[in-house]
Amino acid sequence: MKDRNVILWSGPFFFGFWQKAYGFADKSRDTGNVKRKRRIRRIMTHKELAKTIVEKIGGSENVTLYTHCITRLRFILKDKSKVDEDGLRELKEVMGIVDRGGQYQIVIGSDVERVFNELAPFLPNVEQDNPEGEKEEAKESTEEKKSPLQTVMSYVSASIAPTITVIVAAGLINAVLAIAVQFGLDNQGSTYTVWNSFAQLAFSYLPVWLAFSAAKYLKTDGYVAAFITAATITLFSSAKNMSVFGISIPEVNYSGAIVPVLLMVPVLAVLDKFLTNHLHKNLVYMFKPLICAAVMLPLVLFVFGPIGAFVGTLLVDACIALMKVGPISMAILAALHPITVIFGMHSLFTPILVNELTTSGMTHVLCRALAANFAMAGAAVAVGVKAKKVSTKSVGFSAGVTALLAATEPALYGVLLPLKRPLIAACGAAGVAGAVIGLLGIHAYSMGSFNLFTLSFTIGGDAMTNFYMACGCAALAFVLGFAFTWLLGFKED
Repeated sequence: MKDRNVILWSGPFFFGFWQKAYGFADKSRDTGNVKRKRRIRRIMTHKELAKTIVEKIGGSENVTLYTHCITRLRFILKDKSKVDEDGLRELKEVMGIVDRGGQYQIVIGSDVERVFNELAPFLPNVEQDNPEGEKEEAKESTEEKKSPLQTVMSYVSASIAPTITVIVAAGLINAVLAIAVQFGLDNQGSTYTVWNSFAQLAFSYLPVWLAFSAAKYLKTDGYVAAFITAATITLFSSAKNMSVFGISIPEVNYSGAIVPVLLMVPVLAVLDKFLTNHLHKNLVYMFKPLICAAVMLPLVLFVFGPIGAFVGTLLVDACIALMKVGPISMAILAALHPITVIFGMHSLFTPILVNELTTSGMTHVLCRALAANFAMAGAAVAVGVKAKKVSTKSVGFSAGVTALLAATEPALYGVLLPLKRPLIAACGAAGVAGAVIGLLGIHAYSMGSFNLFTLSFTIGGDAMTNFYMACGCAALAFVLGFAFTWLLGFKED
């Protein structure tokens, strides 16, 4: 009965909020004594948007290469002066534009893959990836503007990004199992064991998926890379004190280890290219995989494995040291998170997060995004409430709701960054909430973008305490983001 009463009383509130957010309220009121002309633009299809974007970046003849990441279309252009940047920013579906690392990046959000799939007809004879025989223009564009660090981080980020979907799936399974245990599921029973083993395999064999994606990025044999990686994991899971030709093999836990893979694949790519160029064409198909595997396996066992274990240990120790000054470090990381997203620097944390997750089964560093994402949502909603212009209200509400339910890009690029002060407010709110997260030691059991649905990433272990504290910090970040934005105010164009 109590639950039913809560639903009945909360229903009008949520309906009113939704009404506000999506413009179902009375539009007869005018602001600034100027009669508003309603302009309703039909939402573009993905195909129409793809065509429009190509036109505004200078046409297919101005593109030498294109690809995409989780939220952005990425182009390498011949002449950036031909881009109609103002026209791009006017598109409702475009959340932002970033020009860095030799790439012209257009932020689309969660629909990026659908838009990307529609680009091919409008970009004939343009490569989707950086092929071995890439055009000189593309090569020059990337080499001139990418530093060695940027090159390394691009490789690491591009290799890890495709594997995150598996981690997210496994994390959600663990969350469901944790909830089920609280409701009486036997954690020693066969049902729990099957599903738990299924989820843990995603982390144990993560290096295999990573090897394949890294090899794909470097244009080498992904199956050989995956084969070598799977062999090392299986080898050391079943035997100890092994040797090759009388030489003792260092014992390294390759299950969940990502650093050895990231070190191994670039060497494999060089060896692959060398053999392709020097072996007789009739021998390449038969002997190249054999030679690659025979050369790379000892290198992994004696060189990359021990080095990777050492680096991985350093990363874990760094995370532990970070948490010892939890409130301060987490406050700084959370406050700076929106800024790092704007400049694309948030990917620098990905190797640390993955290594932390695969070695300890949880990640503290990821929770900086929990504070930042909900702070940005609160700031965007505050803009929606306080703005005088109807258009600003609509954008603020819709971006805030989207940040709560899915992605923060609309709020960050569409509201906070253009208005500036709300961005400062969101960073401040994220810093305060981050300090609380660090103080409480809140952690996540999976990784991905934090929103209302993915708060389940914080469910794990024998109790729900971590989850309840995470929900409290999310609410705190939202409220502070709203309050700080309201107090600071903003200037509308």
